[in-house]
Amino acid sequence: MPPPSLLAQIFARDPRKLVRFPEYPVDTALAELRNLLDHVEQAKKLAEVPAPAPAPEKASPEEASAALSDTFSQTVSGLITQIWRAKGKMVDPVTGEPKEETKRAYRHVESALDALTQMGVTLNDWVNQPYDPGLPVKVITFQPTPGVMRDTVVEAVKPTVVWKDRLLQLGEVVVGIPPNTEKPQ
Repeated sequence: MPPPSLLAQIFARDPRKLVRFPEYPVDTALAELRNLLDHVEQAKKLAEVPAPAPAPEKASPEEASAALSDTFSQTVSGLITQIWRAKGKMVDPVTGEPKEETKRAYRHVESALDALTQMGVTLNDWVNQPYDPGLPVKVITFQPTPGVMRDTVVEAVKPTVVWKDRLLQLGEVVVGIPPNTEKPQ
């Protein structure tokens, strides 16, 4: 009679009592079974898919709108600043008229600025205007400037950009102060 199959030994109530087959090593079959069960457990652990991370909380419509608005504001103010800089390079600083070599391109820059004005965008560089601490500007430096009788904006690095009464960008300026005076505290 052949030895009992592994399944027969597994399903026997007590495989050690298989007296009919004393020549078959039951302990070996049990060791193989334990080994197989260990492999099954390891395979289960490897096959386990970790639970997905909880979805990040979705921003409320107000927060999403604010984030989009901030991104839009930065993009638009950057665009406007570049158009303003291009215009500054095309204009003769003495006469305020476009330089001869840039007249054709200057028309396009002017058209872009006109379109922005129609959208409600205003920009101001504050150059040659008296400086007031309440202006929407960031002062980069105060420098003594001959010919200035009071604190005056002498140079603009960035213009102040306002859209429909909303400040999009603070201007950045250099303020000229009368010579031989102390810098304001």
